[in-house]
Amino acid sequence: MSTSNPRHSPPQPRQLRCETCGTEHQLTIHAVRAMGAANGDLVTVSYTCNDCGLFSEHLAYAGDVAAALHQVRWMAKVIMFGDDYIHCGFPLEEAGLEIERLCYRSSNNGGSLNMVCLPTRVLRCRCGFQLEIPE
Repeated sequence: MSTSNPRHSPPQPRQLRCETCGTEHQLTIHAVRAMGAANGDLVTVSYTCNDCGLFSEHLAYAGDVAAALHQVRWMAKVIMFGDDYIHCGFPLEEAGLEIERLCYRSSNNGGSLNMVCLPTRVLRCRCGFQLEIPE
């Protein structure tokens, strides 16, 4: 009697390739996140196919992702690499904290104006590009 259950087998790493078009070179990479020290060479990668628009996210080997980064022609303007956001090839540096105030009209209260405060971290690139991410 076998104790392994095929329905609960862990996901297997796959190569970066559009499952619809089959292309490996028309991809825009959005994020690469390490799976932790216990998983060694495994990362989670997310990308979009430029031909058909299919978004994919799955496990991959870090070496395969590194090779793909040398071959792809497009990258998102900001790519998330682990915990870092990369723009112009450099990690964005923290430039401070801000409170973003968002206003909206509520149809439940007769169209009255409501406000939500959202703390954000401001990240800045060497080129001047700036990104605010929720805290």
